[in-house]
Amino acid sequence: MKIIQLHFYLLMCYQATECLTNTSVTLGADVIIGCDLDIKEIYWYRQKSPDPPVLMLRTFYRTYEGAEYEDRIFKLKYSVKTNSLLFIRNISTDELGVYYCVKTSEPQKFSNGTKIYINESDETEWRNLTIITSVLMNVLSIIALIVMVKSYIYVTGRSKNYTAAQTSNNPKCAEIDLFVCPGNIGPCPEQSMTVFYSQ
Repeated sequence: MKIIQLHFYLLMCYQATECLTNTSVTLGADVIIGCDLDIKEIYWYRQKSPDPPVLMLRTFYRTYEGAEYEDRIFKLKYSVKTNSLLFIRNISTDELGVYYCVKTSEPQKFSNGTKIYINESDETEWRNLTIITSVLMNVLSIIALIVMVKSYIYVTGRSKNYTAAQTSNNPKCAEIDLFVCPGNIGPCPEQSMTVFYSQ
């Protein structure tokens, strides 16, 4: 019942903009979110509309106890520097949303939400960079394909010419006149001879 009430409260608070502190971030940056409750033992929630809030981790009064994570995936991205500071490494679009810290003991107390979003100009630059990279990769792929096709055609053409020359059964003929007389014994009649050769 307590979880349902908590989810209902967070959903209602998410709708009210006065509950939120807006924080613009750049993708790939490290982000630190502070809890405005003066309490050491807290739960950290993340709300991504339209999904319900997700419990990520719990901190304890003593810092050396670290944090207790609800899922191993959260441990890869989130950590606590002190009990009231949430650290997000290398922020991506998956970590965008509204973050809340909640007192673990009764009566429950909630912080104002911190909304993490990408600055519109940063988002546009990121999108443009992705498009330019994609276009360049496509152009390079097309050039590589053209070079490969031309190389294949050239090599195939040379191979056919070489094979035709090797297997040719049409010998060439030439008529050669020989004026050689054996032993120099007077005038020698002209002799001609046909010689076959192949290229």
